[in-house]
Formats: sequence, structure tokens, C-alpha cells
Amino acid sequence: MLRALAILTPVLLLGRGAQAGVVDTPQCRRDPGEADGLIPAIAARENGVRRGDMPGLCRLLRQNETDMARARGLRAPCLTGRDLGENIGQIDASLEDIRVVLQRNCR
Repeated sequence: MLRALAILTPVLLLGRGAQAGVVDTPQCRRDPGEADGLIPAIAARENGVRRGDMPGLCRLLRQNETDMARARGLRAPCLTGRDLGENIGQIDASLEDIRVVLQRNCR
């Protein structure tokens, strides 16, 4: 179960990175900052559940899913080309992994 938390690691590397592939609009100058705040919050929660605490893990994964989906929604319209494919692809893969764990183990 805690392996599901490890899947977030690639997403945490998104950060602000290079600006290539970024759309220059007021929304895209503002929203990635909010997304950048959500990603570290996800990482900070990773060690917040003790082994065997399934209700706690389920709560954590639900919050991570919510925050990651929000970060995706903020970032996707502002990225293009390879940046869009790679960064949003990593988020989508992590979201799918979280959703599988939630579906199999959480009610």
C-alpha cells in the first residue's frame, strides 16, 4: 500500500523547471504557482500514515488524489508539446495508480 505513495516521486520533480513549452497568459503565469504549492503538500503527507493504518492511508490517498487532480487541471492548459506530454503524463499515471489502490482497498 505504501508503495502507492512512492509513485508520486516523479510528479514531485515537476516543480517550476524550464519554461520551454509553457503558454504565456495571465492564467498560466498565476496557476502554476498554485499547482507548485499542491505538489509539495502531497509529498509532505507521504510519511503521515503508520504501516497498517488503512483508514489513514485511504484518507491520505483521497486527499492526494484531490490535490493532484487540481494540480493537473491548473498545469495542463499551460503546457504544450513535450512538456505537456511528459509532465501531465506523469500526473495521469500517478492518478491512475492512486485510483487503483483506492478502488481495491478503500471504501
